[in-house]
Amino acid sequence: MAIFSSWKTQSLWNYFLPFLFVIHSTLGNSRSPLIVLDQYEGAGIRLVCTSEMLFPDLQLLWVDGKGQELLGAPATATPDNTNLASSVLLLPGSGNSTSCRIVSKSTKASAGSTSVAIADIFFPSNSRWMVATFVTVVLGIVVITAVYFTLRKNHHKLALSDNEQKAMEEEIACLKVNLEKEKIETQEALKKLQDDCEKTMAELEFRRAASHAVHITFDPQCTHPKLTTKGKNQIQLNPSYFREKALKGSLIAVAHEGFSSGQLYWEVEVGDKTFWELGVLSETVRNRLISERLEKPLEEGYVSMQWFQSQYHCIGGNSLTDSQNEPCTVVGVFLNLDEATLSFYNVQSMCSIRSIPVEFLEKMYPFFNPGREESFLGVRPVTSPPCLASL
Repeated sequence: MAIFSSWKTQSLWNYFLPFLFVIHSTLGNSRSPLIVLDQYEGAGIRLVCTSEMLFPDLQLLWVDGKGQELLGAPATATPDNTNLASSVLLLPGSGNSTSCRIVSKSTKASAGSTSVAIADIFFPSNSRWMVATFVTVVLGIVVITAVYFTLRKNHHKLALSDNEQKAMEEEIACLKVNLEKEKIETQEALKKLQDDCEKTMAELEFRRAASHAVHITFDPQCTHPKLTTKGKNQIQLNPSYFREKALKGSLIAVAHEGFSSGQLYWEVEVGDKTFWELGVLSETVRNRLISERLEKPLEEGYVSMQWFQSQYHCIGGNSLTDSQNEPCTVVGVFLNLDEATLSFYNVQSMCSIRSIPVEFLEKMYPFFNPGREESFLGVRPVTSPPCLASL
């Protein structure tokens, strides 16, 4: 079983927080440990697990949703040795489910377990916009309710004299105007708050992606011979081929680094080019390109996004998201092999451009197509974005 206690602040968030958790006992009996959501601590929530001393060598273990053991405070017994307690600090991003298990140190057998699930968005650092939304809605309801009861009260005075009736009609008309004005202002405030929240959520998604930055360099053995490199991270078409109309093969440069698992992010400066292409290709395709000296074009085994004719085009899969075709000078590329997606971000506005599913099971390598223009296309170091703007 589980309870809530020690809500030490009087804010709206602390009042409504207990209704936002899902807690259950995996065995459903009296031996199950008791989980107490004790208090906020920094950006996290302190959980306390208490259990009866069912046997002398009882041990309390904290386990996350993936079955991995969490580091909690050492278990301590009460003075009368009837109960044993342990605590753990649950932070945002640590998973949706946490369990407290009763385990025998000698036999390793489990005598009971209780789980608690807390979504990241309900932690203190993410709650301001929810409080703002709630307050705005409550104020709107109070204003509308007050005006409604005023109109209802005034309705019973319509049987008064002509002068009084005329004054009442004027007052009602004025109230209706004020009500409509309040309604419009409330709708505008809610729309602005919704837009701000959506922008903040998009920025949070971008920041999570950028936190997985990796170093990318071009592989000379897998770079088309008609491309010119500058350092290890910039490429362009050799100027002597600018006017050549028929260029055969894959005019791309493939990275040294390949990835088979995890989450990887890198940024590419594309400037004001009218054409460029960024993506990833499989190790099989990379090996074929090296053996063929990149003389044949890419046909399969890759996923990419092109900027062409002032529009974004997804190659190798349909986009899971669809934003406006706004040009950008720096593109963030996020390869999430845990969720099998390749996402692209506008770094300046910190928002998503497109997201494409990746269905290859082998190692993936980033590749870059600079197009036929004179300016370079280059991989740049990832810098920390500015702090989030306050709602």
